[in-house]
Amino acid sequence: MSSSPSIKAQVRLRFKNVNHQTMSVIRSLSVTVKKASYTQKTLENVLAAVDPQTGELSTLSSKCAEIDTDVPNHLGVSRAILDNVIFCHQEESNWPLSEPSVLKKKFDDIFASTKYTNVLDSIKSIRKEKAQDLKVIHAGLEFLRRNKEKAEKASKKMETIQTSPTLGNNRVREALAMNVQDTEKSQQRINQLEVDITSCAEEINRLMEKTRGLQAIEATLSALAHERTAAISNVRELEGTFTLYSESDSDLQEMLVKHDLSLKTADQEKSKQERLKQKAASSIANLQTSVNNNQQNIGQLKAQLDSNKKKQADRDLLICEFAHLHSFEGFDSPPLVNSEVTRFINKLEIQVQQRGVEVERIKGVNRAKEQDIRSQLAEKRARVDMSSSLKAKNQAAISSAQGKLRQQNQDLMKYQSTESDIESTERLLVEQESALAALKSSDPGLDSLESQKRAKIADIEAYENELSRLSEQSAAQIKNAGSQARLTLLKNKFNQRTDETQSMIEANQDAFQVALKQSPHPETVETNLEPVLKEKEAALRSSKEILEKYKRERSSYDIRIESVTAQLEKDTKVVEDCEKRIATECGGESLPDVLAAKEESLTELREQVQDIKTMSSMYDRFVVMAEKKHGCPLCSREFDATQETQFTAKLRRLMEKAENDDEQELAALELTVASLRSLKSVWDIAENLKSNEIPAHRQQLLGLKQKRSAAIEAVESTDLETATIVAELEDLHRLATVAKSITTLYQENRKDSAAIKELETELLCAGSSKSTEALQEEYNAAKQKMQTARQELNKLSADIARMTTEIQRKENAIRSLKDKQSQLVHQRQRQAQINEQIAEIETSIRNLQAELEQSAAEGQDIQPEMNRLNDQLRQVGADGQAAEMSAQQTVSELQGHLGKIQMYNRDLERIDTRATMTELSKLEAVTETYIDEMQQHTDEVQAAEKQMQALQEQLSEFKNLQRNIDDNLRYRRYKIKVKELETQIAEASSKKNKEAHGTYTRQLSRLSKSQSDLSAERAGLNGELRQLQGQKRSYEEELSGEYKDVVQNYHDSLIAYKTTELTLEDLEKYSKALQSAIVEYHTMKMEEINKTIKELWTNTYRGTDIDAIEIRSDQEGLRANQSYNYRVVMIQRGRALDMRGRCSAGQKVLASIIIRLALADSFSLNCGILALDEPTTNLDEANIAQLAQSLRSIIDKNRQQSNFQLIVITHDEDFLKMLNLTDYVDYYYRVQKNAEQYSTIKKLPVTDA
Repeated sequence: MSSSPSIKAQVRLRFKNVNHQTMSVIRSLSVTVKKASYTQKTLENVLAAVDPQTGELSTLSSKCAEIDTDVPNHLGVSRAILDNVIFCHQEESNWPLSEPSVLKKKFDDIFASTKYTNVLDSIKSIRKEKAQDLKVIHAGLEFLRRNKEKAEKASKKMETIQTSPTLGNNRVREALAMNVQDTEKSQQRINQLEVDITSCAEEINRLMEKTRGLQAIEATLSALAHERTAAISNVRELEGTFTLYSESDSDLQEMLVKHDLSLKTADQEKSKQERLKQKAASSIANLQTSVNNNQQNIGQLKAQLDSNKKKQADRDLLICEFAHLHSFEGFDSPPLVNSEVTRFINKLEIQVQQRGVEVERIKGVNRAKEQDIRSQLAEKRARVDMSSSLKAKNQAAISSAQGKLRQQNQDLMKYQSTESDIESTERLLVEQESALAALKSSDPGLDSLESQKRAKIADIEAYENELSRLSEQSAAQIKNAGSQARLTLLKNKFNQRTDETQSMIEANQDAFQVALKQSPHPETVETNLEPVLKEKEAALRSSKEILEKYKRERSSYDIRIESVTAQLEKDTKVVEDCEKRIATECGGESLPDVLAAKEESLTELREQVQDIKTMSSMYDRFVVMAEKKHGCPLCSREFDATQETQFTAKLRRLMEKAENDDEQELAALELTVASLRSLKSVWDIAENLKSNEIPAHRQQLLGLKQKRSAAIEAVESTDLETATIVAELEDLHRLATVAKSITTLYQENRKDSAAIKELETELLCAGSSKSTEALQEEYNAAKQKMQTARQELNKLSADIARMTTEIQRKENAIRSLKDKQSQLVHQRQRQAQINEQIAEIETSIRNLQAELEQSAAEGQDIQPEMNRLNDQLRQVGADGQAAEMSAQQTVSELQGHLGKIQMYNRDLERIDTRATMTELSKLEAVTETYIDEMQQHTDEVQAAEKQMQALQEQLSEFKNLQRNIDDNLRYRRYKIKVKELETQIAEASSKKNKEAHGTYTRQLSRLSKSQSDLSAERAGLNGELRQLQGQKRSYEEELSGEYKDVVQNYHDSLIAYKTTELTLEDLEKYSKALQSAIVEYHTMKMEEINKTIKELWTNTYRGTDIDAIEIRSDQEGLRANQSYNYRVVMIQRGRALDMRGRCSAGQKVLASIIIRLALADSFSLNCGILALDEPTTNLDEANIAQLAQSLRSIIDKNRQQSNFQLIVITHDEDFLKMLNLTDYVDYYYRVQKNAEQYSTIKKLPVTDA
């Protein structure tokens, strides 16, 4: 509310943190006014702390830390508790009964559900990722295990090969050397082919450039021919449309310049006359405006004089009426002079003053009577208030005692233990101890199971030694199997080549079937494919030649279409320009129709002008007759001198005005007709283009586009056909490479087949004591026994774990029973204490009820006397108000009469009659002068229009001559252009004949064939090279080994697998433990909150319609990620109903306060502050009293807590009295406005409340 554009303020808070350290928070704010809006911003936040040991002050500003985060940490509660429970504004204090979505968010923030849900989601995500990792590791582990086994076998085979002189590495190394030599030769040939292919491609590009140049010449020749045809057409169109001159071009240009100069001179003279006409017309308009304004002012002045006379008469009549009404003498004969009017006003003002004094006297008498009665009422009310205060105090004390009594009864209900309960617990304890002793002495016992486990571990070690022995025997047998290893190697290679050949044939079966029209055979497939490949290459060359032909046709059509389109756009632009010029004059109508209509109007207007001239001669005779006979020439009525002058002047003005108007309109219409006639040639040109040239061009363009579309379709279809042939040819080249590989593999298998037969014969002659298969069977049997022993070991471990768990469970049950026995003994002692306290409270309640009945009897004796005084006060007020209204009405009538007379006087004083008459005479004289000047300017306009008509005819002749000369010059230009185009066509034809198009085509075909042959040879060599490189890699893999470091990789992967598996188990345990803790914490807190709510509601609410209220939390979702929906319900006779939308405003306020008190009691252990903003809003007196009683109970319960503080903000002073503040505090703070309307805070003793 300040006038300053910017205001600064501070908010300060001092508190003790959870470590009992005194802290202060200072927030500096500013509010700035910008136009119609207010902008608030925080300047700085400061957090100050005092060291309790040294007393040193340390500060931290918002520039160094986040104050909004630090302050809740120091207070020991979350921000949600601060906003929704501890400090809650009155407008938001009813949030417990808000809509479900808002209520859910509030409780989720209070319980910090989101934080724990995020933790569970994070654990779930980590478990999912680790499970995926475990699957990947397991798959890799299996792969490494198989490779490890293969590596072990391969290492044994390598040892065998190294011990055999005939099957060592020499053969492999020789084969590898031969492979390298073949690879180098193939690579050299491929490089030479790359050079040849590049040279062919460059030559093809050069020939293609020359071919494109020849196509461009052909397109240019076609365009020149079309342009020549268009020029000849233009020459033919101009012939016969103009007068042909024999003068030279320079003479025609000179004539054009001379006519242009004459045209400009005539145009300048016409413009000069136009300016003179406009100037005179402007003067006439200005003078007419001045005349109209003066006539309007004359009428206003005459109206003012008439109005002044009427108002003076009305005022005099009104004075006579008021004088008769109020019995004033001397005002009965209007009109009245000014002195009489003044005397009447003075008498009326004196009468108003006298009546006003009488009204004030009546008011004073009435106020004195009322004050006397109110004094008596105040004395009686003070006695009633004293009795009420004592009654309220006794009621509050009774309510407090009853609350304590209910609390004690509830506490007594908690401690319902009996001697039988204690004896039952002791019996259960003895039973559990006996069961534990029996479990420990059972057979088999824990020690027996442990010994069996150790025996199984020894058996497993024996089986592992047996497996090692069998593995060593198998390795020894493999060392003596050199021939067998060589045979296995040859068979593997033979089978590998056979599989590779079969897979290549199966993969390309359909392609070979399409190309060869038969099933492929490894021996003849390459020979059968060569003629098919040559046939497809010939088809590709033919398709490319046809494609180039269609492309040349398409280019030719593109050039012709571009030329015709340009000519069509040019003609269209000429038509648009002509139509714009015609539209400027004719709008949207046809020029011949407009010209005919204007010529017809011109003829009619000329006849009308002639009629007006005839009428003017008749008006002249009327004027002569009127001046001669001094009367009207038609009705013979006589005129006096003034009437005769006015009559003759009016007739003369009518004649002059009619002649001037029609002559001006005639001149303007003649100019319009002349302008339309000059546009006739433009109209003819536009019509010729629209009806002849443009349709012809469009028809030609349509034909060319159709031909071009056909050419494009041919190009696309031929291009698609060519691409299909190229794709088929590429497939054939690929098949040729595959066929060559198949043939090579087939020939190598024929060589190895003989070697395999020789080795098989050699091995049949040799013998063996035990075969590899027998050793493998013994190995598998030993391995099966070891697996069975391991399963039995696992079963024993599970039995040991189960028995250990059962013993621990029995021991835990014994500890729980001992704790329960101690609690029951303690409850028996507590019951005796509570019974003694209940007896004391009941005695106190009976004494207070007796005092309350005595106070009620005293209040009933005073009430009848107060009712009598109230009735007397109302009667005195009504009588006094009637007398005041009667006197005030008389004063109002006198003031109204006086105001009307004064209003008339003000209106009459504003107008000076003599000055108005003088101004009226001046305006009439000036108006006559303006009319004479207007007549002079009208004559000037008529003279200018006649001169402009003559100049317009001269301009039309000049323009016709100029257009004829332009047509002659354009005709000659067209003929010259035809000759130039014929010369250019001859030159282009000569250049085209010099180029040997057929030679270029033949060379291009020859080079394309050569390029295809070289590409085919390169593709075959590339296939051979890839095959040689594959053999090289195979030899290198045999020399270097396939399974390097496979054992170490297997061990690393096994460790990672076991570690990840244990991690997953730990995460699952932690997730289940956290979920159980969250559910148990939420359940415990909700029970605690609802218990406090029920207790507070029972002690506070005085109605009988609601027994209790609760917060219900409904689970949502599965247990793995569950959440809660909250609602507040009211309970009556065991039935629950949603409270939102079904309770009164008072019940809503009371329920919200009680829920906040319960939440503060459960969640604010480290911060004992609670602020209540207007807690008595919408509550009746009974509920207000019980709320005060409940708050007193809370204060009594927590006043020993060092950090407890209750803040109550209220306007209800009676509520403060009910709180009995003198029992708890010495001072309170009052906020009020001072004389300057600024808010002030005062610290006052509670005795003044």
